[in-house]
Amino acid sequence: MSLPRLLVIDDNPDFGGHQVMAAYAMEGIVASEQWEFLSLLHPDNHKNRERLESIQSKYQNALFDIALAHTRSRKFQALRRYAEGAALRGLAQQISSFKPDLILVIQGNIEQCCSIFRLQGKLPCPLLSYIPVPHRHAEMGAKLGHLRDWSCRSLYSVPDGFITISKTLGDMLVAYGAQGRIQIVENGIPLEPFLKLPTKSEARRQFELPIDAFIWGQIGRIEFKQKGQDCALDLFLKRKQEHVDEHLVFLGSGPDESALRELTAPYPNVHCLPWTNEPASLYAAIDALLMPSRYEGVPLAMLEALANSVPVVATDRDGMCDWLPAAWRFAYRDLAGGINAMEAVRHADEIELESLKARIWQRHSVADFQQNFNQALLEWL
Repeated sequence: MSLPRLLVIDDNPDFGGHQVMAAYAMEGIVASEQWEFLSLLHPDNHKNRERLESIQSKYQNALFDIALAHTRSRKFQALRRYAEGAALRGLAQQISSFKPDLILVIQGNIEQCCSIFRLQGKLPCPLLSYIPVPHRHAEMGAKLGHLRDWSCRSLYSVPDGFITISKTLGDMLVAYGAQGRIQIVENGIPLEPFLKLPTKSEARRQFELPIDAFIWGQIGRIEFKQKGQDCALDLFLKRKQEHVDEHLVFLGSGPDESALRELTAPYPNVHCLPWTNEPASLYAAIDALLMPSRYEGVPLAMLEALANSVPVVATDRDGMCDWLPAAWRFAYRDLAGGINAMEAVRHADEIELESLKARIWQRHSVADFQQNFNQALLEWL
């Protein structure tokens, strides 16, 4: 008996956070041995190809192939796709040759990988979008965001269905015009790195942090426009006027790394650490996490913190609304609200915190995510 055929398209040249989770999903699909699977990639996305080739190598008997997509995602792709006649004909031929039972597009936002939407109505099977970040470009602060949103206004109504990662984000899709079925598959994280963490004192010695202080932390890509490290610094400095013994640590890399080091240089209670591929120990060193982001999906750093009983102060939007108590959240760039949330987290309820930790460990491992994602796909057969 032949297996159902799944075609996955990711013609984006960049490798982002949503593709980390997509790669986990792809491995789960391959490992399930329930699909014949073809993945179409952008030729310049070497990191994405390397991750999928490592899966291919691990499961050598699986029916899993990788090929190059004819289409190419770029900014203003919703408009550019109308000039992709040859590329769309090539994609249509790939679809015709593979004869999929389900097509899945990997979308960091609705504009990415949207070329295939022009073929809707001629496709041999349902078209499904995995879209962890369905925000409009203007919300994300993108250049010419309102114009790009205008060009994308009809895209939300095209797919037969969406997989996203929280109820709040599913509601956002509906508000933007999604008409297809919406399935929620919540993120999972690798829990193995947290099984044997150092003690708080050991971790602080490892990172050369003060042993006895209360330490706030922010972990991840250093990009002020989205992640808001400059806002985290403003919050800390305002709070420091009455809490002189507290410290703040940043761990990460990104386009604003140098600017952050310049901003923090005058303050001995603020520490900038270089990125490490093994950041797990920092969760043992900090007392609370700051996430003053402009937008997120369901941030993995939040899940990692909660998995280690570290409370999180975050902006009141997106996946944070589905996870964090209201007292821990504040409006974007609202310093007064952020200070109140920081005070609430300093006195976080231990029972509530342990409940959030248990939720992670019981239902949000990578294996849980993979199983739930594969089940969501199987429901389309």
